[in-house]
Amino acid sequence: MPLLEVHNLVKNFGGLKANDDISFTVEKGELIGLIGPNGAGKTTLFNCISGLHPVSSGRIVFDGEDITSLKAFDIARRGMARTFQVYVASGDLTVIENVMVGAFMHTRLRTAARSRAEEILSNLNLAELTGYRVSELPVAAQKRVTMATALATGPKMLLLDEVAAGLNPSEVDEIMSGIRHVHNDMGITVMLIEHVMELVMKISDRVIVLDYGQKIAEGQPRQIAGDPRVIQAYLGERYVREHSQELT
Repeated sequence: MPLLEVHNLVKNFGGLKANDDISFTVEKGELIGLIGPNGAGKTTLFNCISGLHPVSSGRIVFDGEDITSLKAFDIARRGMARTFQVYVASGDLTVIENVMVGAFMHTRLRTAARSRAEEILSNLNLAELTGYRVSELPVAAQKRVTMATALATGPKMLLLDEVAAGLNPSEVDEIMSGIRHVHNDMGITVMLIEHVMELVMKISDRVIVLDYGQKIAEGQPRQIAGDPRVIQAYLGERYVREHSQELT
């Protein structure tokens, strides 16, 4: 049984169809990339799956349960966590206090939440940042902290929305290493939206492509890179030429 099933999902904003009849499944243990041009409906799809937006029609099943009509906090309690494109630090809270917010999903005890937060920060090699305010950290560190906060909720599945955006190559490598650790070592199913193609193509088991709100392709990275519809809509001939050896 798939961990996530999306059936004929439609999301309308007035006369605009942001998501148009989208269907796919995610198996337990997979790492799925979601790509497409700006405005393709990727973040809207995440918002629908995670309960932030009600769907206009269609059905979403998570771990065998229909979650289509559930609120975001109910879906989170069932084991789905997500990050956002822009991370807003929680006022004057420190790194560990931010991560504890996620841990409070399953406990009311401050000592238990702190212990969980410390474990996650150690897992992601962030223990040295424990006492810093998140607002004081560079962007790359803030993105790693928001991953830690999401992981502190104890998810079965993690949705990552452009965690590599705005980072330099060495920071992208660091984020990629963190995602691999979450997926391979922590055993969490991951679905990520990303424009950094080097990251998506290197770590994804499968890639789903959206354009104008519709799913136009789905397959392994090398298949996606060779799909004429994807090249025309998003990747471009130059990307394919420059990365042809990596994708064979």
